[in-house]
This record gives sequence, structure tokens and C-alpha cells, in this order.
Amino acid sequence: MGLGSIGLGSWHRPTAPSFRRPGAVLKVLEEADCAVWSASALSACAESGLLGHLGKPAAIDELSRAASLPSELVRTLIDVLASYGFVVWEQDRVRAAPTLMPFTTPEGLLTFRASLRAPLLQADSFRRRLADGTLTLDGWTHKDEAIIEAQGILTRLWTTRALPKLKFLPGLIPQLERPGASLLDVGAGAAGLSIALCKHFPHLAAVALEPALHPAAIGDRHVQEAGLAARVVVRRERVEDMTDEQAFDLAFVPQMFLPDAIIQGAMKRVFRALRPGGWLLVAVLSQEGHGTICAINRLKNLLWGGSMRDVSHLKPRLAAAGFDPVIRAPGGHSLRMICARRPNLRDPT
Repeated sequence: MGLGSIGLGSWHRPTAPSFRRPGAVLKVLEEADCAVWSASALSACAESGLLGHLGKPAAIDELSRAASLPSELVRTLIDVLASYGFVVWEQDRVRAAPTLMPFTTPEGLLTFRASLRAPLLQADSFRRRLADGTLTLDGWTHKDEAIIEAQGILTRLWTTRALPKLKFLPGLIPQLERPGASLLDVGAGAAGLSIALCKHFPHLAAVALEPALHPAAIGDRHVQEAGLAARVVVRRERVEDMTDEQAFDLAFVPQMFLPDAIIQGAMKRVFRALRPGGWLLVAVLSQEGHGTICAINRLKNLLWGGSMRDVSHLKPRLAAAGFDPVIRAPGGHSLRMICARRPNLRDPT
């Protein structure tokens, strides 16, 4: 997940070139160079705090002092922001354009920074592990706290943005609003989804499954900091080992982190864990197609442990586990969602 997956847009995406033309490979490499440096420049705007000072008009020298950066560097970073239409000039003073203004607040700045940290740090880890021969396809095994924290922030943001869409799933909102409502958060990481949903639904409690020790410890800390220790439990447990039955009204499974060997069993376990009428949301990253974005999403899926399963592979697996209906939520972002319900009148098989 990254900027594209949460609908915040991204830098210019290269179109597939015609390799009949001389120099086409070099053109792609130039576009890749621009994309890498664009991401780094945008990240610098957030990491330095420069972005936070653009909420009101300021001169370059004022921004330079506020961000403790050379004025020439500030001017160049502002030029990068301007190339995306993110800033506007008022004579000799510059401020955030309306589209960027929400990201100049402390919470917005945190989101902007995490949206760049997560892909940049994970891509650098991919490069380093490939270079030193330690790369495996064993899944998302990061122990770097910066990566885990950034991914957790993105998950909270995605959850908050998705909340209005829950009303389109029959019966779900009334279930989540009643006393005793319960959420199953599989592969919870830093518990961002559990925290966001429990803050929104006052009666909701959550079980956050996270078998990896580093993310689970960070999740525990975030739950404590959010004042939700009485409602969110981070369990060091794998979904394929779960024994809960008819305990949850909603489950979330980011299946791109689950290997092929366990995916069918995991779906059956989640089916049993849901109460009749409960809903399962399955996040899907991989997608068919020959374009650059499709190929990159398949690469992420492979590196994160989920092979290259897409919607067409998952829908029959969910139906076989007993879910009905199984529908793909509308939307064209990289992160897609399958919504599946445990029927009211069907017992586990």
C-alpha cells in the first residue's frame, strides 16, 4: 500500500513505451529517475517540516529559517511542489494550494510523511536484501519500526476513508453500533484498523491477530496510547490457528500477506469466527493486466507473501468457504476490496 492505494494520487505514471524507437529503454530509466527523486523531494518536504509551514503565506527566507534548510534548497523543493500544483504564489510569498492545505496540519503532515516513508523504506529494503542475497519470499517480515509505524498510519487513514462505504453492506452498521459488537483484525500490524474502527464505534471491541513480535509490540503501545486497552486485544496468533466461533460481526483480512498454503483454511476459520450475518472484508492488491501499475502491484504481492492472487482467484475460494454473497466493492485504486457475508441461516461446515 502507498499513495496510489489510498487514493491520494501519485507522481506521473510512465506510459508503456514503444520499444521500436531507439532510446526507449533510456527514456524509461529517465522516468524512473524522475519518479525516485520526486518521491524523495516530496518526502523531504514532509520530513523537514517544511510542509507544515505552508499553511499560511511565507517568503522563502522565512521558510528557510523555520525548516532549518538552506534557502536555495527550500526554493527548489517549493518548485517541486509547484510542479504538482500543490502551492500557489502571492507576489513573493508562497502557501499551500487548497488541495494540499489538509496536509499542513499535524495529522495531515503525519499522513503525508507516512505515505512516502512506507514505499520508500520498503523499496530500499527490497534493494538491499536483493544485493546481499538475503531476499526471500517469506512474506512481510520487516522489523524496522519506521516501516511498521508508517504502514500502521496508512492503515488508519485507509480505514477512516473507507468508513462511509460500510453503510452499503446490509446490516453491518447496526451490528457495529450495538453493545457487544466485535471486530476481527487479521494481520493487524500496528493495530491501525482496530484503533480507527473502535474510535468510530463506541460499543465495538476488537481482537487484533498479529503473530510477528515487533509489529505486535508496537500495536500494543498504540492501543494503550489510544486509551483502548479495555476494548482492543492484540493476540500473538496466526489466523490458521484461530479457534473462535461465531464471535465477530466484522472481519478484515489483508490476504496479500497470507501464503497460498493457508489461504483456503484461513477463509474457513474466519467464516466460523463470524456471527451469522457478519461481513468479511478482504483486501486485494494484485491485479491482472500488462501495465506498469499492475506489474508493480504483483511484485508487492509476491514480496509480501501473498503470491499473485487477484480478485478472480479469491472469489471462488470465499464461496467455497461458505460466504454468500461475494462481491467486489467498486473503486479503481490499487487496493481493492472483496466483501463477503456469512449467511444468516447457514451453520459452519
